[in-house]
Amino acid sequence: MMEGRHWSAPQVFGPRASFRTGPNPATLVLKDIRRHDQGTYRCRVDFRNTPTRSFRYNLTVIVPPEYPTVYDKWGKQLNTTIGPHDEGDEVSLTCRVVGGKPEPTVKWLVNGVQVDDEYEHNAGDVIENRLNWRAVTRKDLNSIFSCQASNTILSEPRETSVVLHLNLRPLVVNIVNKPSLLVADHRYEVTCETAGSRPPAIITWYKGKRLLRKVRDGGEQTNVTTSTLSFVPTTEDDGKALTCRAENPNVTGLFIETNWNLEVVYPPIVSLRLGKNLNSSDIKEGDDVYFECHVRANPSWRKLSWLHNPSKVA
Repeated sequence: MMEGRHWSAPQVFGPRASFRTGPNPATLVLKDIRRHDQGTYRCRVDFRNTPTRSFRYNLTVIVPPEYPTVYDKWGKQLNTTIGPHDEGDEVSLTCRVVGGKPEPTVKWLVNGVQVDDEYEHNAGDVIENRLNWRAVTRKDLNSIFSCQASNTILSEPRETSVVLHLNLRPLVVNIVNKPSLLVADHRYEVTCETAGSRPPAIITWYKGKRLLRKVRDGGEQTNVTTSTLSFVPTTEDDGKALTCRAENPNVTGLFIETNWNLEVVYPPIVSLRLGKNLNSSDIKEGDDVYFECHVRANPSWRKLSWLHNPSKVA
């Protein structure tokens, strides 16, 4: 005995629907379910000697929303990152979700913690949730801002995430390997170290207000940026300040600096002058003359002697 052929209406299901009598009970299989497949399905069973029986089943089709899109406050779509922003900025983000049946809920999470679930309808089937994250700080660096759209527990929420990038000022700056005393006209190398800046800080050196050029940058290692200065102090540098400044290259004014007051030692520098009240062109035999001896030294001189051809006179 030949079994009857199963038929599926081409304009409704076509090859997507099949009726299987082998299982108990028999089943109707729908493949590649679609939005318009939703509705009430009736199964009718006809018997030869008993009344016909009908069974009704209501099929609800859930249509997931599209993946959220994230925009900054200027309406630019963000893909993977936010910023970079400066410390203290307010971060404004808009999450836009299109479609979904039933209507999805749209919420914001920061590092996996829900922070905002208030959304509003836009034109058509568009839903938006706007997030204002006030006064970002250093601890917010690399925070993950995620927008989730969900309308069923049968599947994972549709989610889009972006990572916050920040410009950060340097936290510390120090001049290392500096000698306690400097000898005039000798060459020295000192190193400045800084950490905490994002992107890595630019280091500049100053002696007083003059920018110094003989610098060798050491790059960045383990978040520490270094710069080595080679210089020859002179007697005029005694008491001057050597400054190392670490500055964020992306933001004007995001810098810190440290000063090192130089102490330069040098032997006495002596100059001999005729007394200021004497006129060298008007000195006669028998006149009294006197001289002024000017001495610069660090440390201060301890003994002063006068000599004349070349006998010691005082």
